[in-house]
Amino acid sequence: MKRAASLAVRWLALLGVCCLAGCSLFSSAPKPVKPGWDSLTLVASRDANDNTALAVDVVFVKDKAVADGLLKMPANAWFAARDGLQRTFPEGLAVVSLEIIPDQTLRVPRQRYQDEKAWLALAFANYAAPGEHRQQLVLDHGAYVLQLGAQELLVTGAGPAR
Repeated sequence: MKRAASLAVRWLALLGVCCLAGCSLFSSAPKPVKPGWDSLTLVASRDANDNTALAVDVVFVKDKAVADGLLKMPANAWFAARDGLQRTFPEGLAVVSLEIIPDQTLRVPRQRYQDEKAWLALAFANYAAPGEHRQQLVLDHGAYVLQLGAQELLVTGAGPAR
C-alpha cells in the first residue's frame, strides 16, 4: 500500500511538471474531437488476469497539459493516482470505468463515450502482473476491440471513422 501511494505521488509530481512545462505533443492539433468509434468492445480471454476480474479505464484527456504525463504512465500508476488526478483536473479528464471477468465480452454503450471531446484517449487495464498495460486509442478510428489476455492488453481497430 505504501509503495502504491509513493508511486502515485511520484506520478502526480511528474504530471505537475508536464503541466507547468506545457505540452508540445498536440501543437498541430486544431481542437479536441469526439470519438468517431462505431463501437468499443472488451473481450477477456479465459485466463485473463490469472482468472480474476479486471478493471479497465478508458480515459479521455481533455487538457493538453495532462497528456504527456498520462502517455508515460503505466496502468498500475494510473489506478493508484486516478482519484487524485480526477480531483486535481476535474475538467481535464473523463473516465469510463469498466470491469470484466475472464471469458466475457462486453460492448460499451456509445452513450458512455460519444460526447466526450478530447485530445486523446487511453485504455488502462489493471492487471496483477507488472507491465505497461496502457494503449492509446485514436479518436477518429471506426471501432475498437480491447483484447484482454492472460497478462497483456492488445488493441485492434477498424479503419478511420465514417
